Parts: sequence; structure tokens; C-alpha cells
Amino acid sequence: MVVNKMTESQFRKKIHNELKRNLPNYIVNEGENLLYKLLIDDQGNLQPSNIAHPKRGQLAFQTDILIRNDKVPLVVIETKYGGFSTHDVLTYSTKAMKHKEVYPYMRYGLVIGGRNKIDKKFFTHNSGFDFAVALVDKE
Repeated sequence: MVVNKMTESQFRKKIHNELKRNLPNYIVNEGENLLYKLLIDDQGNLQPSNIAHPKRGQLAFQTDILIRNDKVPLVVIETKYGGFSTHDVLTYSTKAMKHKEVYPYMRYGLVIGGRNKIDKKFFTHNSGFDFAVALVDKE
């Protein structure tokens, strides 16, 4: 039986803080919204109208961790702790592909805490992630 030493939100916060500390020339945010689609409506207007500040439910998904320069999103990291399901891989892989339709140069990854390997189901069901990392807790 695996006993989780921290919650997923604690793990995400720990990863966020480490990235922020080690990438001082970039903006590293938790829970930032990111566009997954841009539309030109029947009046010729861009939707959403405020692309600089995307909102969930308005053609944007929330990310766990987003690394960007001033304006451009560069890397998204989805985090899980203690494991992940096939459903997680299918859902977040699809989410990654949608984001990369708007930001094709962006990289999208999955970071799993409390594990020493990436399970086979990731490789079987992944189509949108660019990388996956498993991190074992230090004793």
C-alpha cells in the first residue's frame, strides 16, 4: 500500500516554488488560465475579446503551472501526486493538444510526485504531452 506523504496541492506548490526559485528570468504561475481556442465571430470580432487575460469558461482552461516570458506561454506542467489514471492521461493529453493549437511552440508535461516511474498507461494513451517526469520523495 502506498501512503501519500503530501497532498497534490502541496506537491504542486512545492514544484511551483522550486521552479520560481530556479527560473528567475521567467514568470512561473500556479492556476493560470490559458486559451485553447480563438474564434472570429460572424461580425469579424476576435473571441475572446481579451486574449491577454483568458478566463475559464471563455475558451480557456486552467493550468497547474505555467512558465512564460512577459507575454508568451512556454511550458505547462500538469501535476499529480501518488499516481494517475488512464482518464487523467486522456483528459490532460487532449487539453495539451487544444492549448498547442493556439500556442504550437509551447511544451506540455506531466509531473508525478511520490512515484519512481511513469506507468505504461501514460505511453499507451498519451498523444499531447511532450514529457513526463516521476519524482520520488526524499526520505
